[in-house]
Amino acid sequence: MRCTLITLLATLCTYTYAQSVDISGTWLGTSTFLKEHTQLKYELTQKDGGITGFIYAKNLQKNDSIKARIKGKIKNGKIILEGEEIIYRSGMACMARNELSYQLNNGQESLTGKWKGDLKLNTCPPIVSGTVTLFKEVVTNASSLAETETVETKQIGDKDTLGKALVNELSKRKYYALIIGINDYMDDEIQDLDNPINDAEQLAGVLTYHYSFDQENVTVLENPRREDIITALDGLTSLVTEKDNLLIFYAGHGIWNQQLNQGYWLPSDASLTSKSYWLSNSTLRDYVGGIKSKHTLLISDACFSGGILKERAVFGNSRAILEVYKLPSRKAMTSGTLKTVPDESVFIEYLLKNLVNNQAPLLSADQLFRHFKTAVINNSPNGQVPQYGPITQAGDEGGDFIFLKRQ
Repeated sequence: MRCTLITLLATLCTYTYAQSVDISGTWLGTSTFLKEHTQLKYELTQKDGGITGFIYAKNLQKNDSIKARIKGKIKNGKIILEGEEIIYRSGMACMARNELSYQLNNGQESLTGKWKGDLKLNTCPPIVSGTVTLFKEVVTNASSLAETETVETKQIGDKDTLGKALVNELSKRKYYALIIGINDYMDDEIQDLDNPINDAEQLAGVLTYHYSFDQENVTVLENPRREDIITALDGLTSLVTEKDNLLIFYAGHGIWNQQLNQGYWLPSDASLTSKSYWLSNSTLRDYVGGIKSKHTLLISDACFSGGILKERAVFGNSRAILEVYKLPSRKAMTSGTLKTVPDESVFIEYLLKNLVNNQAPLLSADQLFRHFKTAVINNSPNGQVPQYGPITQAGDEGGDFIFLKRQ
């Protein structure tokens, strides 16, 4: 029997020097169970050594949900939160224990780890478990240019007639996504990876819950062969219309051929001894140019992914969103230039964090990139520099992809 378990009442978070950390605020993120995604929200208040607040959880199908009042304390370097009262519960939602770690990177706070059932707490069965990723919601300060732009965009639905009109228009259009994650390779000479599939699933969860990507329009391919990727791209060429928007994401191995001056994705059936099952940047460029979307955004978290770009792009403040939406765009956002990137990706970490924390109804891909680029550079182990710009010879006319926040 297939089911969704929403997990959340008793939480155990551990980190060093817990007494010096104030966890008051709102934490947003997701948990996973058997490829199902559950959206989480913690509202916590820490005062005089005690912690109170609420926990909310809802799966993407919105048929399982729970809200609970919690209380807790900091003891021996640990944050312990336990359910005090269930405010409401629907479907198969149940309680669980979360074991999370606190991290502070470049001023951004996060809680990550796993949840598991615990019969001592009268919760989910002990045999079930999943992952948890939470980011502390950032309070906007209008003192900087980027933050001021976010504030302006937040107000767009209330004070800006053109912006409100664009929100209404975008809500009538479809957002499609093709999300690819490859962990396992058939060729023993190609090292398997640990994180791409989880990264792909996390991105799918964020897009379908926080943004206007309906579940039926999001395709997630896990360990696909080259044929599977081509079939999915062929399907999009006949499905996506000139009014629609498309996001393509890839996490897996990439390779650069110096002789051909060409970058490639490596599908799960790729072999290092033959290029016949590699997927070239030129093939991707042809598909991106051939799919008749209004805007297409390609996000690639792979080695040498920057090879598909030839130049950088920078747009103005949030009041230019309407103008950049008018013109068709074919843009790429990549985790690096022509160099290797790590399996445990800081690129996807900060990409997801900024998508979750964003409160603006409209967010351009350029704004998104500028908000997390510096964090990737400062926290990557090999100094990777993410890239953003137009895909050449694919039909870009200077516009930009716009993420529409769910209302």
